[in-house]
Amino acid sequence: MTARYALYWCPDPASNLWRWACRWLGRDPVSGVEYQGDPALRPLVEAPRRYGFHATLKPPFRMREDKDPQSFMAAVEEFARVREPFTAPPLQLAELDGFLALVLSGPSPRMDRLAADCVRGFDVYRALPGEAELARRRARGLDAIEEANLRAWGYPYVLDRFRFHLTLTGQVPVDPDVRARLEGDTASFCQQPLRVDAVAVFEELEPGLPFRVVARFPFLG
Repeated sequence: MTARYALYWCPDPASNLWRWACRWLGRDPVSGVEYQGDPALRPLVEAPRRYGFHATLKPPFRMREDKDPQSFMAAVEEFARVREPFTAPPLQLAELDGFLALVLSGPSPRMDRLAADCVRGFDVYRALPGEAELARRRARGLDAIEEANLRAWGYPYVLDRFRFHLTLTGQVPVDPDVRARLEGDTASFCQQPLRVDAVAVFEELEPGLPFRVVARFPFLG
């Protein structure tokens, strides 16, 4: 199976944050609509555009041969059905490892627990990565904890290395004017606590294709 699946947090597709972010990145992974946008910004958003606006909970993985997407989706739906909505600290714009993202302005144990539960709870569906994928993950340099995470969970930046973030640019130089524009555009989204009331399943049908939202499951607990 070449398709990959991931569990992400993303805003309500009817929200102003979602609509703004899809226009900023140039693509809506729910509807598939693509936006022309400013051609000068295209190199800046090229990398995050393919993934869509999201915060990673369970990183992308290929399905085990003895599992199938339908059972995975049913398990995610059940997971969400018994989970309670919560609020996290407001968002803020920040630079992380050379890219700009919206991050939480303070710690959120409930967000950390949600991500950890997604990583652990759905690992039964994950096929083991090949050597080429492992080498690609290691190319940036991993510390001992990140290497242990990679071996155990297929991704270095989970559990103790998890940091909630919504990527807005690639790892390319950002003009100060562009950063100022982002600060202005996102200011209204950074004033209230973040509502966390659903998880979304994203799918990459083939390597290199854009990720799309196949379902968003609300927390009903």
